[in-house]
Amino acid sequence: MDWARLSERPGLDPYLQELALFLDAHFGRTFALLWPENDPVVPPGADGPPDTALAGHVAAGLTALLGWRVEHTTGAPPSAGHLLVIQSAGSSRWTLRAPGDPAAEVSTLTGEALYLPPGYRAEGIHSDDARHVRLVVTDPEQTPPAPPAVPAAEARRD
Repeated sequence: MDWARLSERPGLDPYLQELALFLDAHFGRTFALLWPENDPVVPPGADGPPDTALAGHVAAGLTALLGWRVEHTTGAPPSAGHLLVIQSAGSSRWTLRAPGDPAAEVSTLTGEALYLPPGYRAEGIHSDDARHVRLVVTDPEQTPPAPPAVPAAEARRD
């Protein structure tokens, strides 16, 4: 991924850019925690409750930036697939387990993101005001990647 060119795109949401870089760097390796420099911002006029709007914005943005399929999930965590958990409010303490590895503990605060590759199990203890958004990222090797969206003005410069 050409991150230098991506960072020059006008109007790019800096939080989405951080998440895309984070996923690209850690995808398929081990769990990872992002402490972003930018806060998640849902565009005005987004539909639904705040967490649903955030999930839709992030899923669409990451799909466009990475060319990978990213979908909001509710209910039980998926048994397969990569999981991205964004702490939308409050705090959580997570115990993470992968087959054959010792348990690890991490904490997330509002705006932070936790990445879990397939095979990891997570158990959380959450503050009373905790909320989080879960996104499933489909392995790009299993799905043909979509080309990243390029603004028309940028496409003409090439």
